[in-house]
Amino acid sequence: MNSPVSLRRHKRHSPRQMQYRKSLLIEKYGMKCFWCEVALTTYSLTIDHFIPLSKGGNNKLKNLRTACKGCNNKRGNAMPEDTPEIIAQKSCIRFPSHWKTPKYHLGQLMQQGEIVAMEYHPPETKRASLYGEYWTYFVLCGSQDDDIESFREENLRPLTHEELQEEIESKKAFIKTIETNIAALGEQLKEVEQV
Repeated sequence: MNSPVSLRRHKRHSPRQMQYRKSLLIEKYGMKCFWCEVALTTYSLTIDHFIPLSKGGNNKLKNLRTACKGCNNKRGNAMPEDTPEIIAQKSCIRFPSHWKTPKYHLGQLMQQGEIVAMEYHPPETKRASLYGEYWTYFVLCGSQDDDIESFREENLRPLTHEELQEEIESKKAFIKTIETNIAALGEQLKEVEQV
């Protein structure tokens, strides 16, 4: 006989339900990872169970969080109180303790575009001796791969609260459009099956 946990684990939600849940979670937590607070895109956003299913958690909205793929994978089935330490231990990007901490993160949206790479010039390097210790951020400013420009930290302009709200509304509208398209395709499939 299956345990309640294994039965819950195999219960699947329809794509429409998942999109609706995602939009509610985005509204509640914003487009950022609950664990590392990195800005998320529609491609990097995952849904994480705060209390893992294997440890008695459920699929109710109050047990779900937005998370980046990295944190969600690194976390596994860890309990919330153990998660920050596990994510830190498994992090593939670690900065030496004597480096200046970056102000912004990969994937974060700025007024200039999305941060896609970062470079640091630590003390005692040639570049740092010439220009000082600083982070350089590489920002995708347009839709083409060659639309990448570099900015020093002080030259980046974060999105305002209003711009972030507008971005969230834009993502919600995108999700709604996808849901409408899926529903239309479902109707078309029914028509084809009846022929």
